[in-house]
Amino acid sequence: MYYGIFEKIPLVGRIALDMADDDLEIYKLWRVRKTCMQMCHDRGYLVTQEELDQPLESFIELHGDKPSQGRPSRNDLTVLVAHTDDPTDQLFVFFPEEPKIGIKTIKAICQQM
Repeated sequence: MYYGIFEKIPLVGRIALDMADDDLEIYKLWRVRKTCMQMCHDRGYLVTQEELDQPLESFIELHGDKPSQGRPSRNDLTVLVAHTDDPTDQLFVFFPEEPKIGIKTIKAICQQM
């Protein structure tokens, strides 16, 4: 079984070697977001069913299809979720662009929260 517009990406998770770099990066970012949302949901945080079931096409419409031009980027994976039992208990998940995180990046992320 294959998924939507990317006919070379089977649903079982294998990625074709001849995919364009942008297509491969979009697929990876989409899978990271889906996994992150599922993990938040499994730990009792409020995640909508639409976010859990977001198809690849919807991810592309929302975030873009040119990772080489910064759309989507790792910053697009940032999410803030509240716990179901205590809405004041929140989880902030982020994926910075930099390979090494310094104080400047940490300050910027703290301001986002």
